[in-house]
Amino acid sequence: MNDPLPITPFTASLNARIELPGSKSITNRALILAALANGETTLEGALFSRDTRIMLVALETLGFQCSTDEAAQTITVKGENGQIPAKSAELSVGNAGTAARFLTAFLALATGGTYRLDGDPAMRQRPMSGLIEALVELDAAEFEFHGEDGFFPFTLKAKGYRGGHAHADASSSSQILSALLLSAPAGSAPVSISSPGVRPFYVTLTHKLREAFGAEPVEIDETGTYTLAASHYESPGRYAIEPDLSAASYFLALTMIQGGSIKIPKLGTDPLQGDAHFVDVLNHHGLRVDAENNEWSAACSNPLGIERGHREIDFNTISDTFLTYAAISPLLGGSVRICGIGHTRHQETDRIAGMAAELSKLGQLVKEEDDALTISIKPNELRARALKARSKGELLAVETYEDHRFAMSFAILGSYDLLEDGQPWLAIKDPGCCGKTFPHFFEVLDQLREERRSST
Repeated sequence: MNDPLPITPFTASLNARIELPGSKSITNRALILAALANGETTLEGALFSRDTRIMLVALETLGFQCSTDEAAQTITVKGENGQIPAKSAELSVGNAGTAARFLTAFLALATGGTYRLDGDPAMRQRPMSGLIEALVELDAAEFEFHGEDGFFPFTLKAKGYRGGHAHADASSSSQILSALLLSAPAGSAPVSISSPGVRPFYVTLTHKLREAFGAEPVEIDETGTYTLAASHYESPGRYAIEPDLSAASYFLALTMIQGGSIKIPKLGTDPLQGDAHFVDVLNHHGLRVDAENNEWSAACSNPLGIERGHREIDFNTISDTFLTYAAISPLLGGSVRICGIGHTRHQETDRIAGMAAELSKLGQLVKEEDDALTISIKPNELRARALKARSKGELLAVETYEDHRFAMSFAILGSYDLLEDGQPWLAIKDPGCCGKTFPHFFEVLDQLREERRSST
């Protein structure tokens, strides 16, 4: 556990260009597809973080040949054309939802294989039953649970995908459906999966990556049934990983509250990731984002005019970014109801409860519902609590619950010069948790701040 990290506020508007790490969601999907494919694949702009390292270690443990060059941000994987070399292994998935679900469905391919999987204590409570039940219904795997039924740890005995139909309840996480969409087609016969009501953006991302590796488009009927033909993936040779748009949300929010502009390269007009729609939320507050020449340019000309009245925003399809918006809500005026986020209670932590607790400690009035938060903004109370802490030689300190998104979201709030003296008023507990998806987040934030100081 790291000591709380004081956040030094920005005292000038932005004028910067920032290179973001690759998307975790895309990197881990592409790693599975590269392992399944026929041929060797080099992933360019790949993310190197705890979650992607967990996936890499798992693939290497399973006998796949992988080589990495972190300086060049590349990972090369020799695909085994739908086969898994090792017929037994012990794997740790940490607290990586993508690794947990994608690997479980992937291992079912290895007919006769036996694999023991476990993760961090927090992972043992994250939803897996929708995937496990679908694999059992397909007769693709059997499970022996070593704790609570339907959760990690367990031993998986693989039986292979040999066709059939299953229902996959992916209401708690669309990764459950994506896991099946990635691996089931590499079996010996067509498979159909019924999964109505799933959140669309991450599933669409999975479709696009499958097609980049040579798969035919998935057939989806009006009932939410996905028909997957048995097929082989083919390596595209090289595949470029898009920058992480969940990570982009922090710097877009920073630009909105500080003013000025920021450029983010390697992003076009039609990005793969659904979190691109967070831009629509910030547009309401005066942030403008243009995309041209494979680069985003974000600007806010009047940060003092970003306050607005009450709003209700459905974050269901962009839920990773709800924490970004909620954390800076004390600066936005009025009140906001953030809804459609019930599934985030089952992610790295209970994100609704955690956000309610931290905003309440900062003096905001928060009403917590099953799938929503209503935040009544109290900027004067936030300042009063910051001054009271300062008078004691302390800073307001935010708990992060071992959740990277709490750390990064509240760091943006702390970057605001609340007390107008350029001195820290807020600190982030356990900043190292950002290693899950953005290991160098605080270094990037510091660099942006120092660039503005040196130019003013």
